[in-house]
Amino acid sequence: MKIDTEADYVIEAYCWSSYGVKNKKEKNVLACIARYRNHDYEEIKEILEIIDLRDRLISLYRYHDDGYVTVELTIRQEYVNE
Repeated sequence: MKIDTEADYVIEAYCWSSYGVKNKKEKNVLACIARYRNHDYEEIKEILEIIDLRDRLISLYRYHDDGYVTVELTIRQEYVNE
């Protein structure tokens, strides 16, 4: 399944694993949630929901067997650089 990582809000939980003689690293995506902005909904409430979801993923993967898990939140805003 292909996740649209160019969405307005993207939360990704992943860890890195090494294998082989050259210790080649591989990114293992554990969870990826992408969401587009709902313009009929208040933006601050939407951002608070996304942050709450990020915090829940951090709690979920805190004691993951594979070691360190990164939970990354990306928020894309329109017209930021104008």
